[in-house]
Amino acid sequence: MVFNSLIFIFLFLPISILVYQLVPGKKIKQFLLLILSLLFYCWGNPISLGLLLISIVWNYLTGIELGLHKGTSKKVVFVLGILFNVLILGIYKYMNFFFGFTGLHFDLVLPVGLSFFTFSAISYIADVYMGKSAPQKSLLSIALYIAFFGKVSMGPIVQYHNMEKDLQTFTRLNVTIMGDGMRRFIKGLVKKVILADQFSILFANLSGNQTVLGTWLMAIAYMLQIYFDFSGYSDMAIGLSTLFGFHFDENFDHPYIATSVQDFWRRWHISLSRWFRDYIYIPLGGNRVGNVKYIRNIMVVWLLTGLWHGANWTFIVWGIYYGLLLLLEKFVLKDILSKLPKFLCRIYTLILVLIGWVFFMSGSISDAFFTLTRMIGIGADGLTSFETFFSLKQFAVFLVFGILFSMPIQGKIEKINSKYFGAIMNFSIYIVLFVIAIAFVVSSTFQSFLYFAF
Repeated sequence: MVFNSLIFIFLFLPISILVYQLVPGKKIKQFLLLILSLLFYCWGNPISLGLLLISIVWNYLTGIELGLHKGTSKKVVFVLGILFNVLILGIYKYMNFFFGFTGLHFDLVLPVGLSFFTFSAISYIADVYMGKSAPQKSLLSIALYIAFFGKVSMGPIVQYHNMEKDLQTFTRLNVTIMGDGMRRFIKGLVKKVILADQFSILFANLSGNQTVLGTWLMAIAYMLQIYFDFSGYSDMAIGLSTLFGFHFDENFDHPYIATSVQDFWRRWHISLSRWFRDYIYIPLGGNRVGNVKYIRNIMVVWLLTGLWHGANWTFIVWGIYYGLLLLLEKFVLKDILSKLPKFLCRIYTLILVLIGWVFFMSGSISDAFFTLTRMIGIGADGLTSFETFFSLKQFAVFLVFGILFSMPIQGKIEKINSKYFGAIMNFSIYIVLFVIAIAFVVSSTFQSFLYFAF
């Protein structure tokens, strides 16, 4: 099941909210949310549920064991717990990649959300091992943390110590919470079905275009699609989680207004960046080491970040690319960027990010380089074509709104509306946007979320 389906919006979510509010007691609410989460997860693909349950039980038992040991034996338990999680991830996600050179092929279907719920599980046992959290004695609480339907498919990757308190306290809905949650959910739905899905069509229309302008337009379409697709999902996840008493941090903060690559990664998929920072980068020594080890730490983190996104050399190159850019900014460009006007820094960042997305979207490294060379005219079939102009004209309105709403303009509009017209105006706008979004869902071909593939 997905957030942008009619069955979720008009059946699963409202029934879940209603029943959750009616049942008494913390344990019953937890149990209800767990059943709903498992139903959500296995909807249409019940086979994948087994792996999720194995992950829950294994990591629950690992946490209990960590609480019973000290010193070396505790470290052994921790390492074994991590290895099991990594092994499951490796078998289902990377087996064919690692054995591809042998000609072997394994027919394994990648379970939805495997990378996300595995990182949640690792967060739990790492927090227990590092003393950030006590071992959770309730299997129900661990199961809900790992499997909660608000984050199991595509995150955010909420660290256990940040969700621990919410697992024990369940807030009843009031008008304010209901309004905040639904407004955030609608915002994400609009991003997904009105903007991201249109950019997906534009990207598909131009995927075979060989002209310079057509290639640029295709890359920009993907750049906007992946932002509105994933940030839209995150908004929906944060919004609906609010309705069940969970408080998730922001996962996106207008990354396309960043003034450096480092700034971009403070704003893009924030929960993943924090996970790698807290569980890989800092344990390796972070930036409190010599330059050689610092370079090692950055490259290890970004190699793993690229590999986390998928079993393809393009993702590995994408990760290495960002690692090198961050090192370049640290040791060479830092002082230069600090003296440049902000608009030049933003142009510099956008171009580098766009190049990164070309590798990310390409099926192979050679495809990525062919795309990049066409963008500068090498190997292109001319500057433009009728197809390019037709696509540009057809999607011009969406491109304008996409560019505008990738900037923090929405918050400013809401403040102006509240100041001059009152909260009722913002409420009315969201109702209208919701109706329009549903019309898009009904009339358009279903578009899944991009990050379901990861």
